Amino acid sequence: MDPATNRFLGLPRTRLGWWSVGLTLLFTFLFISTLNEWIRFSGMLTMVLGVTGGILILIAIVKNCERSWLIWLMLLPGLFAMLFSLGEILYPH
Repeated sequence: MDPATNRFLGLPRTRLGWWSVGLTLLFTFLFISTLNEWIRFSGMLTMVLGVTGGILILIAIVKNCERSWLIWLMLLPGLFAMLFSLGEILYPH
């Protein structure tokens, strides 16, 4: 299969796709690090990074027609951050 014809097996093609992957990877690293208390970092800033990455991924999929496996994989932590933040807003402790 030619990677040029199968966009799923390739890497992201747009700058927005790469930014969304980078923000979501940073969110994942910071979220795991703060849960295990390896580093002290603001949970609010971590969630902002995750929500921003998730929104950018959705924009990259819808507007820029990104179909890379990396984009679809990073959609999971992005959606988690969005749902987690929405849950904290609707039902605060």
